[in-house]
Amino acid sequence: MKISLSRLITLFSTMTLSLCSSLALAQSQQTYSGWTLSTNVDQININHEVANRPDVMVADSATAIGLAGEYFRSDSNMIYAIGLNYIMYNDNNEFSQYVEDNWYNGRNYEESDANAFMIFAEAGPKIYFGADNLSFFSARAGISAILDSTRSISYCSDCYSEDININGGLYGALGIGHSFDRFDLSLQFQQYFTGDIDNSLRLQVGFTF
Repeated sequence: MKISLSRLITLFSTMTLSLCSSLALAQSQQTYSGWTLSTNVDQININHEVANRPDVMVADSATAIGLAGEYFRSDSNMIYAIGLNYIMYNDNNEFSQYVEDNWYNGRNYEESDANAFMIFAEAGPKIYFGADNLSFFSARAGISAILDSTRSISYCSDCYSEDININGGLYGALGIGHSFDRFDLSLQFQQYFTGDIDNSLRLQVGFTF
C-alpha cells in the first residue's frame, strides 16, 4: 500500500498536535503546594470572671499581634495553619520597682507590664466563590496555648514578677476574605469552647509564596 508524502506529513502533524495537547493537559492537572505567610492583629475577649480572679487581675479584653503560616495544596480545600501571637494585657494590678541600670549606673523607678505569648494550630476548608473566584470563606477547628503569661518589669533580669494564669483552649473559627494581586485580606471570628478565653476577632494580611 502506497502512502503519499503529503498524507504522511498530515498524519505526523496530527500526532504531534495530539501529543502536545496531552502534555499540556497533564501539566495543567499537576498538583502544587505552598505556604501563605501572614501577619495579624487580634482583639481577645477574656472570660470576665477569670479576668477578675486574684491570680489574674487584667481587663477582660486584650490586644495581640502575630505571625502565622498556612500550608495549602491545589488539589484540596483544606488549610493547615500554625502561628504565634504576642498578647498585651490591659493590666489592673500594676506594680512599680526601683531598677538598677548597669549601663549608666543609674537607678530608675519602673512600672510593670503584663503580656504573654500564644501558640496556635488550625485546620479546615477554605472555599473560594464569586464571579472572579477571588473571595473566600473559611471554617476551621483550632487549639491554642498561652505561654510565659506574666506581670513583670521589662528588660530586668532579677526583678519581681507574677504569673497571670490564663489558659488557651479549643475553638472554632469562621472567616471571610478576598485575594488581591499580591496578598489576601481576611477577617476571622473565633469562638472558644474550653479555656479562659470567650472569643476573639482577627484581622489578617497574608502573602503567598
